Amino acid sequence: MSSGKSGPCSPGSGTPDGARARLRRRPARRVLAAGLAAAAAVAVGAAGLASPAASSAAGPAGTAAVPVSLTGPVRTVTPTLLGLNAVNVTGPRWDDSKLDAVLKQFGPGVLRYPGGTNANYWDWQTGWFQPGRWPSETSTPVDDKIGVFKAGLRAAGSVPMFVLNVLTYQGAIGSDQLNATMLNGQIAFLRAAAQAGLPVKMVELGNELYLTGAVNTGPHGQDYATRFPTAADYASQMNTWIAALHKDFPGVQVAPVAADPNFIPGVSARRQTWDQDVLPALHGEDVVSVHEIQRVYQSGPAATVLAQPYIRYQTFTSKQLKLIVADKLPVWLTAYNMEDQTPGHTIEGTWMHGLYVAEQTLLFLANPVFTYIGLSGSVGTAHGGAIFDGTHGLGSGKPPTVPLALTAAGTTLAQIQAAFHGASKSQALAFTGGPTLGSTGAPALTGVAVTTPSGRELVLVNASATAVTLNLSSLFPGGFKATQRTAPSVTTLVTGPSSTTTTTTSGTGQLQVGAYSLATVSP
Repeated sequence: MSSGKSGPCSPGSGTPDGARARLRRRPARRVLAAGLAAAAAVAVGAAGLASPAASSAAGPAGTAAVPVSLTGPVRTVTPTLLGLNAVNVTGPRWDDSKLDAVLKQFGPGVLRYPGGTNANYWDWQTGWFQPGRWPSETSTPVDDKIGVFKAGLRAAGSVPMFVLNVLTYQGAIGSDQLNATMLNGQIAFLRAAAQAGLPVKMVELGNELYLTGAVNTGPHGQDYATRFPTAADYASQMNTWIAALHKDFPGVQVAPVAADPNFIPGVSARRQTWDQDVLPALHGEDVVSVHEIQRVYQSGPAATVLAQPYIRYQTFTSKQLKLIVADKLPVWLTAYNMEDQTPGHTIEGTWMHGLYVAEQTLLFLANPVFTYIGLSGSVGTAHGGAIFDGTHGLGSGKPPTVPLALTAAGTTLAQIQAAFHGASKSQALAFTGGPTLGSTGAPALTGVAVTTPSGRELVLVNASATAVTLNLSSLFPGGFKATQRTAPSVTTLVTGPSSTTTTTTSGTGQLQVGAYSLATVSP
């Protein structure tokens, strides 16, 4: 899923180990098994599933108030749970003081460096692409060397996730014969990062290599398939990398690439069967990485669009995630977002886009199998970024954007991220008898509860076109304070802070959550 727009990750033969050998290589997995199986059971709807039972409490307008309670497994919240994909091919540089101020306020737990597609073509010594002309490369280089990135990382208070270049070497596609040489070069990259004071604790082995190439056609349409003709070829070569990384960097978590091919028309056989082929052939990995950049093909109605995160989450958990959980592996969701495929990109950058990402985030947070959850971009445009890189963040013919302001997706994710700062635990919310989105059957309410040093905090989305009254008596018997963010319309283009409005109220018992709103509730 590559794109000329900034931000997101674009879209040998090994044999399966025997069961005895797999248990020797993966002793930690047995203790994960029960927890991951339980987490998978959450898939159908712990996060905001509206059960058919009706509430007896009356809301202020005479309608039933929806009781809110805790449901599903409790997850441990770590500082590295949420983050951003740190692709930066447009600037400003990571050591820009104004950008650093925004990163400090946002506070992503992780910055994935040097990003997505560009990582497959990256020269860490120059801080830019390898010689040649590669997908995602822009005409004007941006200095993204380790020392420059370190400034942004420190400002954000983030931990780095390193995406290694397993694809190219000295300006050409690599090969099995060059595998050891390429590995040594990437170990040198990590050693240089460690010497610069960056912790080497999270490493990902390439980006989206289940595709045939970073682009569908043209000279780079077969780059990935040339380097790794099959999933088994990828696994057999990466097994060497996994062992070497564990030896050189004790305690590092290493993630090879898994896939999610659902809801993509005409998906290749390579992508469709990648997980079932690659998972048995890998050994020694700590986690796998997955992307969930969901394509949307229709501009409305809003209820249909905003039902998609829930509907697709169900399919994801029942298919691809089921395979991964059966392998007793946790998951890093290293890129997720909504990708607008409508004519004219009518959803991209709207408040609907922000709510869509908020729903995705809360659904993933409800499932402890996801130990890292990262948006597909950071500095860029509304297409995939969280922070506008300039005034053209919505594309040509649309209103100008405020440089370094948050995009629609960045706005909602920052509010969720803020609730998780310093938190220790979280758990999904159930909205008994809550409304659904049109005829889709998807719940209009999605949310999680977070345990913070100051007490319980709720983060929830009302994706419906009408206000909903919640009964919060059991969760906040002593009263609550609520902050709600919305926009004049669900189709409002978010160009900067003035595009959305925030209201704060306090009360006891019941809370009315406005239409198309993201709310945070605390004691």
